[in-house]
Amino acid sequence: MHMESMLVSTVVGASLWGVSGASLGLAAPRVKRADLPLTLGAGAFVFAAQMLNCAIPATGASGHLVGAVLLSALVGPCAGFVAMAAILAVQCLGFDDGGFLAYGANLFNMGLIGCLCGGAFLRRRRSPGMTMAWAMLASVAALVLGALACCAEVALSGVGSLSLADFAASMVPIHLAIGVGEGLLTGMILVLARARERSWATLTAGFACCAVLLVCLSGWASTAPDGLEWSIERASLVR
Repeated sequence: MHMESMLVSTVVGASLWGVSGASLGLAAPRVKRADLPLTLGAGAFVFAAQMLNCAIPATGASGHLVGAVLLSALVGPCAGFVAMAAILAVQCLGFDDGGFLAYGANLFNMGLIGCLCGGAFLRRRRSPGMTMAWAMLASVAALVLGALACCAEVALSGVGSLSLADFAASMVPIHLAIGVGEGLLTGMILVLARARERSWATLTAGFACCAVLLVCLSGWASTAPDGLEWSIERASLVR
């Protein structure tokens, strides 16, 4: 769901820089020092996981873990949002993944929305079954709401000639599918994390090791267009 700068107007891009920047300013002072090691370890895992696109059967599209719900559930919405801001900044500046003008929109769509959904989920997880159910609900909500926000931002920017409804008709179903996959993975990780609550050092090290493994596997990532690119192609949004 990484938007490029050509998809947003200067006004829309600058406005979302303001919204996301203000949100980050509120979140950063609330990050607990004790959460930093796990935030760094889990953030590295999410960064690496976003490099590994997986094909979505029967669609010709691919998707990857967004990770905001996972981070928010592990270390809280504020620390999770700060981690997402860092992840997206490195991707934008270091890997040219997501445009600079669109950074605020990407942080809003992928970070703020997901962390708020994860924060709402965090208060409701109890048993492993409930953890899986709420992880699924939060992940699907985060992906679908993020996709709708992306559609609205493109429509407000006046990019292309299709309406919000036309673009959303492609964006929402594919991100619903991605959300289901993310929910399953997030739920399984959180069930494992729940079993390791008394050994955060072990959990942090596990995330770091998984991040290294995912980087090694990134060469086998699917080359199919991601959900946003696939939707643009289908809707002929950019000509």
